[in-house]
Amino acid sequence: MKYARILPTLLSLFLCMAASKFLIAGASDAPLLVTPTWLSAHLTDPDVVVLNVAQSARAYRQGHIPGARFLWVNAIAASNPELSFELVPLEQLDSLMEGLGISNSSRIILCGVNGNVSATARTYITLEYLGMGGRTSILDGGFEGWKAAGHPVSTATPNVRRSNFTPHQRTDAIVNFEYVKTHLGAKGVVVIDARAPNFYKGIGGGNPRPGHIPGAHNVFYATLYDSTDRYLPLDSLRARFEAAGVKSDDDVITYCHVGQTASSAYIAAKLLGHQVHLYDGSFEDWSSREDLPVVVEQKPAPAGK
Repeated sequence: MKYARILPTLLSLFLCMAASKFLIAGASDAPLLVTPTWLSAHLTDPDVVVLNVAQSARAYRQGHIPGARFLWVNAIAASNPELSFELVPLEQLDSLMEGLGISNSSRIILCGVNGNVSATARTYITLEYLGMGGRTSILDGGFEGWKAAGHPVSTATPNVRRSNFTPHQRTDAIVNFEYVKTHLGAKGVVVIDARAPNFYKGIGGGNPRPGHIPGAHNVFYATLYDSTDRYLPLDSLRARFEAAGVKSDDDVITYCHVGQTASSAYIAAKLLGHQVHLYDGSFEDWSSREDLPVVVEQKPAPAGK
């Protein structure tokens, strides 16, 4: 009889522990995109941190989501003597996260401003590199979508207490030319050039050499979201990637001119369930390396023709 009384108690305790484990796992597996309605309902949750991702503080001061913190894009990717837009050192990113009040338990929402979808996407990839991808979402439609939905706007700067943050790197989220070179032509790996078709073909681009990486397929980043800066429905995204030769189980490497607009293609591929990698230096880096081949599909017409 004693064991008969204990057994239900043990079973109840086990179920509670299992439920707790499930809830914790779910909390660290955030959806990639959230809506203004979702954010409005969760804005005051204790772990939620909204980052206003912009090129200047001016836009932030003019108005932002209540409680949002300003993140300057160049704080995560900056020019160096060799390249225009590169991931900053890990120690710098660590300090930045702590200064923004982000801890490993934060639930991060990224809000783009003035239609800068790619900068917000690049910020997501940086957080994924730091091990926070499962706790980070993008506000689909950005700040303009928030305002259009009638939600409140603030000009107040919140008081942010410095936090403790420990990076848990996913180092293959952001890769270099050696990674791309090693995986060219590999089974189950597709390289996506997210630039406009003319640049892909070899017309213009401002890089040391025109053209594209051999074997790369073109998916123009600006075709992946609509006029309201919301990503297209999954079936539309899938059609664009399938037209570029991407199969459902392929790994995807994205690149562009310098590694920013390719970030939108990264997000689109991730929405479709692909394992994705961003080539940080992108074609600026690849085309500057004379030992690496490029493909030119269409040479520009001679001057005066």
